[in-house]
Amino acid sequence: MAVEQEKFILTQEGYDNIKQQLAELEVDEKEERVQFADAVNDKAGGDDDDSDVAVEFDARSRKERTNEKIGHLRFVLERAEIYTDVNPDKIDIGERVTLWDLETEDEFQLDVVSSAEVTTRIKTNPDVKDASDDSPIGKALLGKGIGDIVEVETPDGIIRYAVRKIEAIP
Repeated sequence: MAVEQEKFILTQEGYDNIKQQLAELEVDEKEERVQFADAVNDKAGGDDDDSDVAVEFDARSRKERTNEKIGHLRFVLERAEIYTDVNPDKIDIGERVTLWDLETEDEFQLDVVSSAEVTTRIKTNPDVKDASDDSPIGKALLGKGIGDIVEVETPDGIIRYAVRKIEAIP
């Protein structure tokens, strides 16, 4: 029986950002490999003092973190599916939503993105917050339309929002 692989729904912007981050990390990884080799060679040179050990440990740790990030980004890209908006009247991944808080009477905007994208997204507008499709507000928004009232359960109680506008993330 074949196991279905996890898919990551990404906007085109999110996919491009992840590809860019991966390319930058691969360059960093090559530089870290050289630094790690230099640290090991310095240690092998005979001076086995604490500073050499610390430099090698730091280089090894940076190299491992970079390799983990590279592996994660490759994993996401291999399983990525680019989102296309099939119903512009309903909220889905890749939408910018304008909401009205019914209690505070404040208006704000959210970009609804996938959980894989929210952690790697490069913000272009600091006034617009991100909401993962796995977050409580993201789950509550999916499938809603303009004029709908959305209820989001939080530790402080239920918060109600009115959907005012839906548009593709620019």
